[in-house]
Amino acid sequence: MLPKVSNTREFLGQIRTLAILVIAIMVIGALSAIAFLHMTPTGAAVLTVSTLVGSGKGGDHTADPTLGTWGLVMKFFGAIIIWFAMWTTIGLVVEGKFGDYFKEVREMKQVVFVEKNKDVIAKLKEEGYYVIEAETLDEATLTKAGIENAQGIAVAVGDDGQNLLAVLTAKELNDSTKIAARVSDSKLIPKFKRAGANYIILPEAMGGTKLADALRGYVDEDHIFTNES
Repeated sequence: MLPKVSNTREFLGQIRTLAILVIAIMVIGALSAIAFLHMTPTGAAVLTVSTLVGSGKGGDHTADPTLGTWGLVMKFFGAIIIWFAMWTTIGLVVEGKFGDYFKEVREMKQVVFVEKNKDVIAKLKEEGYYVIEAETLDEATLTKAGIENAQGIAVAVGDDGQNLLAVLTAKELNDSTKIAARVSDSKLIPKFKRAGANYIILPEAMGGTKLADALRGYVDEDHIFTNES
């Protein structure tokens, strides 16, 4: 059966496993060459690498009486590495996971919007943003948006209950991500803090402050529209 690689994390897990296997065998091979073949560290490292890739040093080491069992063992482990790498690569190609992986990498490096309003979605897409059309920020939607690798998430649904649930779900899926949440009822701030929100914003309170500042002559022109001649 071909190895299954269902998402970016599993893809990276396959690569990590292969890297650890290669490094471990190289270290063991070099140390054993130093101990049993009485070689220098540099010579042991070169011999180990050349034996693993099958080229050897001056020919086929499986027939070299000075290497004997060591050469056979290293070639055996070299075959395991090659088999693992080829089998993993075949699985990735057959399942089309290389394209999925690089697509996810691209998405991880950009802002992802989750929106249900079709007009807003169309406008965001026109501006080049990646948008997921969804009604709620449930586990499936957050996973699709890449929450497991997200550095931060802004939760700004108009319903406090949905926002609180989204914060809890996001934190459960990625405990290290930073969360900014919109809250309408100030009484719910403690609950959002306990849920894991790092930043809590009350738009109404902020809006009131900006309006008061505008009357005092401090107009935030990015957010306050004026009607003065």
